[in-house]
Amino acid sequence: MQNSDAMALTAALLAAAGGLTQRIHEGVVARGFEGVRPAHGFAFTRLAPDGATVTDLAAHLGTTKQAASQLVEELVRKGYVERRPHPADARARLVVLTEAGWACTRAAEE
Repeated sequence: MQNSDAMALTAALLAAAGGLTQRIHEGVVARGFEGVRPAHGFAFTRLAPDGATVTDLAAHLGTTKQAASQLVEELVRKGYVERRPHPADARARLVVLTEAGWACTRAAEE
């Protein structure tokens, strides 16, 4: 594959992913979840199984720990996540979805 073909394919894939992300976001907002952004959905995918630390979330999102911490604080204020003691590390906090966070995740899946 030539470099120009690879660039065109990359651009097409990014456009498709962006379009899908936008459609999911619009569906979530249409179901009454206000104040959410597409970045929140990417965080929810990491938090959904069993929660995560801010460090884990930062690695998943490809951001700094400070940026992930700010995102978590925003989601706490909006009622989508909560911090709990980490079951295996007394120094860490586990960030988990609240019922509102799970409901928003289900809306995105729909």
